[in-house]
Amino acid sequence: MIGGCSELPTCTRSEILMGTVVTLKATGSDSQAAVNESFRRIAELEQNIFADVSAIESAAGNGDFVKISADVYKILETAQKYSVLTDGAFDVTIGAAVELWGIGSENQRVPSDDELAAVKNFVGFEHLHLRDGEAQLDLRGVKLNVGGIAKGYGIDIARKIFAAHGIRDGLIDFGTSTIFAVGRKKIGIKNPRASNELVGVIELENCALSTSGDYEKFFVADGRRYHHIIDPKTCAPAVSENFSVSVVVDGDVENCATVADILSTAVFVAGSERAEKFLPAGAEIILPKKVRPAA
Repeated sequence: MIGGCSELPTCTRSEILMGTVVTLKATGSDSQAAVNESFRRIAELEQNIFADVSAIESAAGNGDFVKISADVYKILETAQKYSVLTDGAFDVTIGAAVELWGIGSENQRVPSDDELAAVKNFVGFEHLHLRDGEAQLDLRGVKLNVGGIAKGYGIDIARKIFAAHGIRDGLIDFGTSTIFAVGRKKIGIKNPRASNELVGVIELENCALSTSGDYEKFFVADGRRYHHIIDPKTCAPAVSENFSVSVVVDGDVENCATVADILSTAVFVAGSERAEKFLPAGAEIILPKKVRPAA
């Protein structure tokens, strides 16, 4: 844990959760309670994801449905909805392909053509089935990866807690890649080829912003760059028209941060032109060329 809360009406605190640094800032008479409750629920979400995904994968292929927490069920239900809407550009059953490449781990490597052909048998949202709070994977070897949705869902948990505590000014930041601006905030967009530089600044007001790019986790082999965003159709790093894609979703959209998190991945994989067909009302694609240059 980094930082702390003072007796002032502004409380700022950071913790490492869900594989990133989560920073919550709230201003208001109930700011400390809002921040503390949010961190408790985010930690609970992380534990439930780990336990439920492990249980679902352990039962894969045996025909059993597994009872899971309400949060994880909602994550998977939303993921399935957007898998259909994006024609598979977003897919939480990508886990086996992610593990095969191992990008960002000590085991990262370029798989053989035979390995890629084989892993495609274990990727496809049609293998995931949901019913009444339960989940099932119908094929042994299919694995779930909720990295493209879980942070957004965690933000939605926190922003609802902030609202319940009357917080009208603050910031909910999951590692800078997915955020929610409570009130009006200026947010810098990172340069995907120079992490200490900004390509521009965007002003948000009660909106979620999620950015996906080829710069967070990658390796270079034989002069070629391999990044961590896997295209479910090829089971290989997505060939994108942009180094990074940001999506802004208005706070009036239900579960706006979850939607932004999903869409930034889906747009990166599908391309902005194809994405216009599945982008919902209240969402906007922000490419670096559309961002006001940083001062």
